[in-house]
Amino acid sequence: MINPALLAKELWENRIKFILMFVLLGILGAAIPLLFNFTEILRNMDLSPFVDPGELSFIWSNYSNYAWSQWTAKNLTQLATLSAIVLGMGSLAGESAYGTALFLLSKPLSRRQIYATKTAAGFVMLAGLVFGSTVIFILVSALKGFTLAQGVFLLSSVITFGGAVVIYLGTAIFSVLIAEPVRAGVAAALFWMLASVPGFFKGTAAYSVFFQMKAVKYWFLGENPFIPLLIFLITGWILFEIGVYLWSRRDFQHDRVC
Repeated sequence: MINPALLAKELWENRIKFILMFVLLGILGAAIPLLFNFTEILRNMDLSPFVDPGELSFIWSNYSNYAWSQWTAKNLTQLATLSAIVLGMGSLAGESAYGTALFLLSKPLSRRQIYATKTAAGFVMLAGLVFGSTVIFILVSALKGFTLAQGVFLLSSVITFGGAVVIYLGTAIFSVLIAEPVRAGVAAALFWMLASVPGFFKGTAAYSVFFQMKAVKYWFLGENPFIPLLIFLITGWILFEIGVYLWSRRDFQHDRVC
């Protein structure tokens, strides 16, 4: 189903986006462990008016909890979400915006194969961003001599990656519906902002993709990590099939040709 030539083309065309986002994630992945010793100042301050004391106690209890709270539950989830939207918004809309859709469709490839290959390229880049930056975090932590539960920490990033894939597939649908990458990205961002609302309430937080991306229940309660991954797999498959259906029915005859 995946066309190697088209996959290579997609990866090459998105190389600048990938490099820029990897540099940003890599810098953060290295900076958080490097700055850990400087957090002693914060630990000696009374932050209770601003942050729940129980949460602070958890964060400062050991390095692994600090690492998860600042990486998986915050920076990685946020930047993986941003990366998914940035990569997804032009995945299909770019073909319409630059008038290359008809040329692409003239190739001996089915529309499903084209869609699958383009989304596979997004998965590869997201995997590189999430796991590459997490490995940098783990390596810098080791070089600094910090004790980190590496296996658990890395597995939590797998959950984050699963959520990022769902966000990417949802954004790809907007990329099919809106024939201009930036507008598709804005629409997708607004949609995912609305989708984040359940995460602000304790009773509905579990229904938020962003809450699940943080691997909260896995880290806190030791919940089976395959539960959120299974949810992401089913949701992602549904979004993929919706995208394929819309892409298969898309009429490119009136798209702008450059």
